[in-house]
Amino acid sequence: MEYFVFKIEECEKNFGVDKTLSRPKQISLLAKQKLLSILKEKGLSFDTTIAVKEKGKPYFINFPHLHFSISHSSTHIALALDDKEIGIDIENLRTCNLNLAKRYFHQEEYEYLLSIEEDKRNEAFTKIWTQKEAFVKCTGEGIANNFKTFSVIEKSKFFDSKYTLYYNSEHYLSICTIE
Repeated sequence: MEYFVFKIEECEKNFGVDKTLSRPKQISLLAKQKLLSILKEKGLSFDTTIAVKEKGKPYFINFPHLHFSISHSSTHIALALDDKEIGIDIENLRTCNLNLAKRYFHQEEYEYLLSIEEDKRNEAFTKIWTQKEAFVKCTGEGIANNFKTFSVIEKSKFFDSKYTLYYNSEHYLSICTIE
């Protein structure tokens, strides 16, 4: 497994900005350009046409054994590569929203947030969020699979919290692979 984190402004300097695109589409294009640039740097040469599986998980049509995942925050792009299914998520530190957690998180996760000191909730909320996002990106289920159906607090064969990395004090990065 390899992962990479880049500032969006650095990618804009390298690849330029297409002002005809919305900001989210610009960032998506920059992320794809950076992914292709990494593959080229690694000496991988193949038709990099990307398609999406039934539930929206992207893959290389002509090189399906190289798995990748892309995420971005308002300031950073994160990419992950592996020979197994992989998911990555990067988020700015989020404010803990207990109503959102009660509605979308597993009961265990919600109860955990209630049980910890209030000054630790933003970090815990963000960590849980990035782990859940990385997991559903890895499995290809997407958020529509309902975040309530699984907990990242419990240990499972599918998710191990050792894949949560703290990029810096304001950004959280989680990576999930299925062992």
